[in-house]
Amino acid sequence: ERVDRFTYLGSLISPCGLVCDEISARIQKARLAFANLPHLWRRRDICLSTKGRGYCAAVRSVLLYGSETWPVRVEDIRRLLVFDHRCLRNIARISWDHRVSNTVVRKRVLGKDGKSIDEVVKLHQLRWLGHVVRMPNDRLPRRAMFSGIGVGWKKARGGQTKTWHKSMKSLTSGLSHVGRCRLPGWGPRDDSNRWLETLNDMAQNRLQWRRCIHSLCSPKF
Repeated sequence: ERVDRFTYLGSLISPCGLVCDEISARIQKARLAFANLPHLWRRRDICLSTKGRGYCAAVRSVLLYGSETWPVRVEDIRRLLVFDHRCLRNIARISWDHRVSNTVVRKRVLGKDGKSIDEVVKLHQLRWLGHVVRMPNDRLPRRAMFSGIGVGWKKARGGQTKTWHKSMKSLTSGLSHVGRCRLPGWGPRDDSNRWLETLNDMAQNRLQWRRCIHSLCSPKF
């Protein structure tokens, strides 16, 4: 049977390679998970920090399921942020006309170290990237990541669909320089997979890779 889209391991696979349909499905499931816990959000004898931990465990985990492999675009992140902010404001009982910023609301519910949705997605993706590049060469995820362009393949006309490979290369571009030295892989003339080979050396040391993740996910002011 030929279908336009199908669900595999809980994720919606679309023919275009984008995740807009998957994010719509994730938001719908997370909205249901949030609506199933009104007794928790309404109770005044439970502190906000406890509610925040419950929200991350029961709602955010549903919202971001499978986000490690999402080729997210700006509009995808915006939709996730809108849903997340709406839920956090509901928990904190702060409406939009109170003129309290989303950052303040998030810190009240999740604590001063609470991460925004876009930061959590980056963290998940970078952890998954490090996990894959440490795999043996015969593992399918690593083979798929390092696979080259097929013979005779040509780019379609017009704008190109953003792939996970491209989004991760863009996300890790902050590691392309050490001081004044440029590392190979992110230059316009470098081989398409050269950046993965550079990251492969970094990721073998787990402590070093955690530091790289922290530097990439830390807010820039």
